[in-house]
Amino acid sequence: MTREEIEQSVRGKKARENFESGYNCTQSVLLAYEDYLTEKGLDVKTVLRMASPMGGGISRLREVCGTVSALCLLIGLTDGYDSPDDEKKKALYRRVQELVLAFQECNGSIVCRELLGLSQKHDEPVPSKRTKAYYAKRPCADLCATAAAIFEKHYL
Repeated sequence: MTREEIEQSVRGKKARENFESGYNCTQSVLLAYEDYLTEKGLDVKTVLRMASPMGGGISRLREVCGTVSALCLLIGLTDGYDSPDDEKKKALYRRVQELVLAFQECNGSIVCRELLGLSQKHDEPVPSKRTKAYYAKRPCADLCATAAAIFEKHYL
């Protein structure tokens, strides 16, 4: 996916705006699909609460990027299975790998600390203050836009 495609993505722009308004990375991507979640019968407030611990690579543990977690949740909502069917599981895993690897190709990693250029494995559990300096030094808004745009390109 090109930077131009990401910048032109309606859902990508919305995910960026959500992050810049204070939502965590996972919530930002999911909220960019509020209408889609509602269409699928989900209560958006519940979804946001469920996604709340996923920001910062799972509560600032800096593991898998929260935007990737959101991408996986959206794929699961669309192509997920609800019985132990190996064929459905196989098809889902293939699709997740395809889209997550597209994210990795765009960004070089799917690991939060690597995307942020951090050397420590995890941070204190206290969220950073959202200031202009915070937004200037973090690629998170761009990562939100990328994840949302990838789903938009492949599913909508």
